[in-house]
Amino acid sequence: MLRLKNRRGITLIIVGVSLVALVGIMAFAIDFGRMYLYRAQVHVSSDAAALAGTERLMRQDYVNAASTAVAYGLLNQVQNVAPTIAAADVEPGAWNFTTRTFTPAAGGSWNAAGNNAVRATSRFTAGYVFGRIFGLNTKLRSATSVAAVGYVGATDCMRPMVLPYQALLDVLFPPAGSQTIATHPVLDTADVSKLARMTILNQITLAGKGNGPLGSGTFGGARLPPIQYADGTVAQPWQGSSGNWERGLGATCAGLLTLMKGADPFARVNIGVGDWLAEDEGVATSAQSEGIQDLCNLSGNGGTSPSNPGGNNSFTCNVPVPIKVAISSTLTGGRFLVKYVGEFAVTGYVKNAGISGYFIGLPAAGQFTPIPSPLKKIALVQ
Repeated sequence: MLRLKNRRGITLIIVGVSLVALVGIMAFAIDFGRMYLYRAQVHVSSDAAALAGTERLMRQDYVNAASTAVAYGLLNQVQNVAPTIAAADVEPGAWNFTTRTFTPAAGGSWNAAGNNAVRATSRFTAGYVFGRIFGLNTKLRSATSVAAVGYVGATDCMRPMVLPYQALLDVLFPPAGSQTIATHPVLDTADVSKLARMTILNQITLAGKGNGPLGSGTFGGARLPPIQYADGTVAQPWQGSSGNWERGLGATCAGLLTLMKGADPFARVNIGVGDWLAEDEGVATSAQSEGIQDLCNLSGNGGTSPSNPGGNNSFTCNVPVPIKVAISSTLTGGRFLVKYVGEFAVTGYVKNAGISGYFIGLPAAGQFTPIPSPLKKIALVQ
């Protein structure tokens, strides 16, 4: 039998062949890793464009919506180079929260009925480095994102005020009483859009009422956090008193959260639809006035000027101060059922009448939901 007697050098050949294969694998790994990185960076660009366009859509700034989206998309570079995104790559349309599908508006109309989302596409042509050895030169990296306008179902920094749903209806549908809870049980998107357009011309005065049923022109005081959350979790609200109510009304958000958490640093602080709030009967006239002074960053000790309002004198905030509040249609057994979370712009205090201000519907942070509520927010949905 024939035998190979000299095998010297075969190892070098094997190592050489293996090294070539190993270098090729490493080259592909590096190049494909770079491609995935570029894909992620392009997605950041499309995300930014979709969110910026949706923010303009929510504010009904249709003229500047596409250009704003493009500008924010280009700010997010890929490999230190601006990606490709044009006005045609930003599409307004309708997002279906149930089927999770996007339908572009006919003709690209930004003010089309039903618009609640924006779809944006960003592109970048990436070049291979090692892949060129194998004939690979460039690869198109693209990403498409959809952002939608939704609503806030639960949020933090809620003030211990519970406004009546009927008062909200009276502002939305004058004259007062033309719509009731029975005839208009829930808000729709048109109602929320109307809220967003409200100004000081829609100002009302709400008189505090520490006990008794809710009615037009009254508000109730609440102890925070909720006595029971919508999911059935039981919590421990602060003790009812004019002092706690006043501090909760005029505190900073950080101070309010401290009051709500009490001795439990891990206590829940979000308040939302379906939560039950315990009534606080400490809504005294002096507490209303002094709490609003703190809220408006005014101070005084018995004076009558706007900068030094004092006790129970009328005064006006230097600028309206938006506060998040609960809106309820139910008061039973000393407990309010939260129907919506809303926002009320406080403009001041009217002696012997109550807190002046107007309802608004501004963007806010919190739980994202497709169910219309006074507070709007935007979020990426695809």
